[in-house]
Amino acid sequence: ANTGIAYRNNKYIILNNPASLSDFQSQLFLVELVGRGKLVNFSGPGITSNTTGKDFSIERLSLGIRINKWWGSSVGLMPFSTSNYSFSGTTSLQGTATTLPVEYDGSGGINRYYFANGFRITKNLSVGINTSYLGGSLTQRDTLLSADLTTGIFTTRNIYIRNWYFDYGLQYHIPVSKKWDINIGATYANKTGLRAQTTALVKDEKGDTLSSKILSNNFFTLPNSTGVGIALIKDKKLTFLADYRFQNWTSLNINGSNYSLVNSSRYSAGVEYSQLKQYLGASYETFNFQAGAFYNKSYLKIGNEQLTDKGFTLGAGLNSRRSTLSYQLSAEFGVRGSQYTPVKENYASFTFGLTYKDFWYTKGRKYE
Repeated sequence: ANTGIAYRNNKYIILNNPASLSDFQSQLFLVELVGRGKLVNFSGPGITSNTTGKDFSIERLSLGIRINKWWGSSVGLMPFSTSNYSFSGTTSLQGTATTLPVEYDGSGGINRYYFANGFRITKNLSVGINTSYLGGSLTQRDTLLSADLTTGIFTTRNIYIRNWYFDYGLQYHIPVSKKWDINIGATYANKTGLRAQTTALVKDEKGDTLSSKILSNNFFTLPNSTGVGIALIKDKKLTFLADYRFQNWTSLNINGSNYSLVNSSRYSAGVEYSQLKQYLGASYETFNFQAGAFYNKSYLKIGNEQLTDKGFTLGAGLNSRRSTLSYQLSAEFGVRGSQYTPVKENYASFTFGLTYKDFWYTKGRKYE
């Protein structure tokens, strides 16, 4: 359920908290590729057709390496946000009583190019910083047709977004006994303004350009974001986790007709079981199983209803016996919205991850 602010694993790239990267196994480097497919069923008073949707995307391409005894690092690419919608309605011609049909289509997204680093300050304390560059474009196409559908005006708006983004993490490990360990973690991202340039191109039904100009050159702001988490580990095999995340959207004072952006909160919890075996005095994982649940009060409020998102996840991982490859498969099932919101989504997503692991060797002494 994307729980893991306090989670550490020395054989995988964990990006819930950059401080976890300091726990990489000695002289390990690895590459991860993650893809996701999603199925959505839409319902609500405004849904009359195309009630289902599906898409596939690459969720992450990452490289991780332990640089030295106290420093682990990762670089990669992942989506930060996506836009994909289509709906229709009517609009009034200014100064007249005439209403005309209009269609709206949107696509695009923002990508995140990141460089994350985790540093071990003491035996039990680690800190981390994730430096990201956010860049991409969002496209909206409006089609305004005449009453007899013979003429029309076609407007394409492109929003180009870019800027640097930083988030920070901290983890502390507490060895309670021979069987039990506790990890606590925290994350923070400060308010960041994204440069957003909007251009508009207007054409008629013949393809002739009626207008082309820059509408604005300003910022869209991401709010402060904080998170805390805890992990309880028994015998290095069984892990219980819980997270809480908060985003301060209300302070940005963004609202419009019948909607506003409000503070969001996300609660999640999960459990992981790892089967370990011993080989030449060292332990290695043969497979793992994970399950989790989440409840999210999103930043979007429509009328008097704050949009919610809730669901559960199942996942498993397997390490190959004949190679250094690992395979992960997970499924998420959830509901976004309710009977009181204009659109309700019942969705299922399936994620597949492939990890290649190897060791880089130096002439110097190995470190633990």
